[in-house]
This record gives sequence, structure tokens and C-alpha cells, in this order.
Amino acid sequence: MILTIAISAIFLSVVAALTWTVRLLRISTLDAQALADKLAFPEPASALEWPELRLQSVVPQPDDISPVIVQVGWPAHPEQVATLLVALDPGDARALSLLCQWSNAGAAVVALRQGPELELRRRQSLERVHATLLDEGNPAR
Repeated sequence: MILTIAISAIFLSVVAALTWTVRLLRISTLDAQALADKLAFPEPASALEWPELRLQSVVPQPDDISPVIVQVGWPAHPEQVATLLVALDPGDARALSLLCQWSNAGAAVVALRQGPELELRRRQSLERVHATLLDEGNPAR
């Protein structure tokens, strides 16, 4: 009986470790792919082409959750700052909260863009915010 419990515990531990390893590999693959995609732009013309963004501030409208003004910086070039006006996905109630948390934590974020659609994903995690890019202020240099 004790042997069965010990074998079951070892088996569950191995399964948990493998599951955690697969999750970490998935996150690492997403981060590596995002970086490789961004390196295709030798001179980024848009903040969304920067390899990494830091959310410096998030300013929602006082009466509604969308649109939101997001000020972003490029950690490798602190003098470069851009302002994004985004409309958050109305079906995602956590989007504004996540953006504010990321801003407060100084989290690294990857921006993936397909046309006007935008996905912001926190690096080293699977947390994502879907939005529509309404306007982008010129990056300050």
C-alpha cells in the first residue's frame, strides 16, 4: 500500500514537472519568435516594431474603458517614447486591469500587430491584451 502511494506521488511529480517544462518552453518560444520578427526591422519606424516595450503609463477615459492612451518606451533606448491610442477588446474585462498592472510593474511587453489589430503580451508569461490601434504618436527620439 505504501509502495503504491509512493509510486503514485512520484508519477504525479514527474507529470507536474513535465507540464511546467512544456509551459516554460512555450513561453520561451513565443518570446524568441517575437524577437526574431522584430529583428527584421533594422530601423523601426513605429513603436510597435520595437523588440520590447515598457508601459510607462496607461490613461483610460474617465467614463468608459475604451479608448485608452498608452505611453510606451523602448528599454534599449530610454530616450524613445511613443503614445498609442488603443480601443480595448470589449469582450475582455481584464484588459485595462492587466495594462495598469504591467505599467505599475514596469513589465516588458511584446506588441504583435496584424493590420489595425494589436496584441500586447507580457514577456515570460501568457497574459495577453487584444486591442485595436486607433492612432500612434510619432516616437520621440
